[in-house]
Amino acid sequence: MISKDLLKISDNQGSNCGDSSRVSVIDCTGDGYSSETESAITSYSLTPGGSRVYVPKDVDLEHIPSLNQIFEGLDIGYKFYKNYGRLGGFDIRKTTEKRDDDGTVIRKHYVCSSEGFNDVDIGSLESNNWKNGKERRTASRRCGCKAKMVLKYTSGNRYYVFSFVEQHNHPLASKTGRQFLRVSRDMGISSRNFVFAAGKANIGCSKAFGLMKEMVGSYANVGATLRDFRNFNRDLKCFVGVRDGQMLIDKFKVTKESSKTFYFAYEVDSEGHLTKLFWSDVIGQRNFELYGDAVSFDATFDTNKYNMIFAPFTGVDKHDRCVTFGACLLSKEDVTHYSWAFDHFVKVMGRNPVVIITDQCPAMKIAVPASFNSNNGLVSTKHRLCMWHIMKNSRQSLVIVYARKLISWKK
Repeated sequence: MISKDLLKISDNQGSNCGDSSRVSVIDCTGDGYSSETESAITSYSLTPGGSRVYVPKDVDLEHIPSLNQIFEGLDIGYKFYKNYGRLGGFDIRKTTEKRDDDGTVIRKHYVCSSEGFNDVDIGSLESNNWKNGKERRTASRRCGCKAKMVLKYTSGNRYYVFSFVEQHNHPLASKTGRQFLRVSRDMGISSRNFVFAAGKANIGCSKAFGLMKEMVGSYANVGATLRDFRNFNRDLKCFVGVRDGQMLIDKFKVTKESSKTFYFAYEVDSEGHLTKLFWSDVIGQRNFELYGDAVSFDATFDTNKYNMIFAPFTGVDKHDRCVTFGACLLSKEDVTHYSWAFDHFVKVMGRNPVVIITDQCPAMKIAVPASFNSNNGLVSTKHRLCMWHIMKNSRQSLVIVYARKLISWKK
């Protein structure tokens, strides 16, 4: 289910900020142009008019489009030309198309990303920046490249290569720079799952990208850039949006169908916001049967985004290791919310613990005897305070007492 959701999120993981169509591309009009450097990147030939023409090299014939080549659909043709651009060292994009009266695409153009020219904003001509000779830096520039592949509709919902122009009027990316092209940056389901799993472990995109690089051997084998990882993480959060609470409840419902002993309960407010949530699985219930005489309820954990209290019910096994019986999320720290969590804990466990240890909270002082009592024929629970909280609060209290005594002595 998660894999299907991840496939829906942002198939195009490129961005203008991360567009590297100019990677390893040399500006032939600059003063620092070197023919030796250019020849190391790509080969070119001269036209009768003296213009340079660049053709992708080191590309197998099976990956080069040819006239009258048949494709079973536009998507297949687009992927074929995209792979050709990846191997050749240039980005591609979709452009104009022609449809018949039925809406069927009868002609489709796929061109180099440098096709055409950038539109000039007339307003910018009158701006101060233009007068001062300043120009906005862009990630890519179009130079009127004529390289393209045109597909035309034929019978059987198939398409054939109607026109193919192989020559470019600009240098192509080198082998080391091709990994940054958009056609080479494709986050597969494995990369998306890795970013998703890293997010659950509170690992950021930068560290996740570094870990992925170590797993696959090099940055060139990752198949994406750090910007792609960040874009996907952004799209993932947008995909979740305000449905995070409902997604959690749906996940618990699916778990309930596969495990009948899994228990959860929740409540929402008038606006549909999740305010109370309690859950306990079969392992937690089994742990309570064995080690549930003494239960610790710690409500000192809170979440930054939702401002809700995370309070687990924990204990200690015979190896002095902590075990979890259940947990809850509460929007408020009052008697009503604590009593609701305690009532569901007793309901799922079937009995009261012998001792429950909490911090020095006035609301718990009221909620514990109200929920863990002997009204249902159960043995009432003894309420004890946590020694760690007592020692922590005692230090703060003693500092005040000693400070007052010190002041009185000086007087």
